[in-house]
Amino acid sequence: MADAVQLKRKVVLDTETTGLDSNEDKIIEVGCIELIDDIPSGEKYHRYFNPGDKIISEQSEKIHGLNNQFLKKFPSFESQIAEFVSFLSDSEILIHNVAFDLSIINSHFKRAGHKLIDESQCTCTLELAKKNFPGSKVNLNALCRRFNISLESRKTHGALTDCFLLAQVYLELIGGRQTPLHFLNTYGKEVTSKDEKKESSFRNKLETPTIYPSKEDNKKHHNLIEKLKNPIWKKLKS
Repeated sequence: MADAVQLKRKVVLDTETTGLDSNEDKIIEVGCIELIDDIPSGEKYHRYFNPGDKIISEQSEKIHGLNNQFLKKFPSFESQIAEFVSFLSDSEILIHNVAFDLSIINSHFKRAGHKLIDESQCTCTLELAKKNFPGSKVNLNALCRRFNISLESRKTHGALTDCFLLAQVYLELIGGRQTPLHFLNTYGKEVTSKDEKKESSFRNKLETPTIYPSKEDNKKHHNLIEKLKNPIWKKLKS
């Protein structure tokens, strides 16, 4: 029996805040969605938080539509850190602007005496987009338009809505729904297409799965090619 394939878990994360000062402002909304092998699994984490006596700036309220009156019935972010960290686990975290979101999250963690999230656990999709499209606009709206992803649901910047959009953008940034695969033929030689060899250094650095056929699959394959006239598979062997 072939070995079970280990699925890779990632978490797309977005925050909404009272303002843009990562040391002084407060987190008022967090959205996370789980990706399994880069596809949303349906599992999500979404919470609103009370910023206490921190007043939401007028500029921020125009962006996300959240105000202090609406948020006063919710708990503080600090009181919910354990639940939040439990959802993240040790998974890779995808954020569109790690420099800001991670900074403000860790500011809260530091005040609460909680272990900080290491930047090495995070991937910045903003930086990925900059490398892929140098000189172009790479905010979430611009990337959605580039990849023909509908922005109909984004009337305001909601953390969970933005996570679902970012998940689609991330999938496109790493090559789309049909990402490159590396196959090993039955004779131990790696088979790589000419087009794949020409990929940019950015895309070549991305992890791609290696798929191994089982012994039963190999046997069925060899039985089949023996029945074919001049099959291309025999040319690979030579």
